[in-house]
Amino acid sequence: MEKIKLNVNVREEKTPNQLRREAKIPATIYGLGETSKSVQVDEKEFSRLPAAAFSHIVELDGSNGKPVSVLIRHVQRKAFTNKILNIEFYKIRLDHKITVVVPLKFIGTAGGVAKGGQLIESHMEAEIECLPADIPDEIEVDLSKLAEIDDAIHFGDLKVSDKIEILNAHDDIVAKVTEIREVVEEEPVAAEGAAAEGAEAVEGAAEGATASGASAAGDKAGAAGDKGAAKPGAAKPAAPGSKEK
Repeated sequence: MEKIKLNVNVREEKTPNQLRREAKIPATIYGLGETSKSVQVDEKEFSRLPAAAFSHIVELDGSNGKPVSVLIRHVQRKAFTNKILNIEFYKIRLDHKITVVVPLKFIGTAGGVAKGGQLIESHMEAEIECLPADIPDEIEVDLSKLAEIDDAIHFGDLKVSDKIEILNAHDDIVAKVTEIREVVEEEPVAAEGAAAEGAEAVEGAAEGATASGASAAGDKAGAAGDKGAAKPGAAKPAAPGSKEK
């Protein structure tokens, strides 16, 4: 791909907030064995960089009169507004290997999906190590290898140049076709039957309690009647001095 270029200028003697109000982003250039330099970047120009700029070499112009090859190592953004607050550029040496993250590009069709499976893409990027000039734009993942349900593609299966080393664990799954599991809802018949049985049991218990209460009330009434019947038949003793006729 073509070189990605970005203009930078030596940072002015202003506070970071003053620069941001003028649509300029404070930035720093640093590297192994290098003295860090404070620069500033035009906000609009930086926003126009392609997505590949965040995983490829960016050539900075204007920092010290000659182009400087860097990687964008960190972009600090303001929460909620996503406004860029600061940028860190890492100066690289073209003869030293570096570690970068590149996107994965999924191509082809997974045959296992046509057989009722579901495609799961577990990773969208790969971490690699290589010389700056060998950084690929992307790494392809051929989904046509997923011909059956439960077939999987691991990082170790990806095809890359022998100049590139994939640092992700080789047994990590990149994509897989899994079986679609249907959630079977339990039929409410059994629950309704149990509820009906419970209601019948409660109703039966209530009827039994009513019958028992009525029987007990009858027994008490009978006992009271027996006592009342005994009183009229009781003989009264004769008054003193009275004579029998």
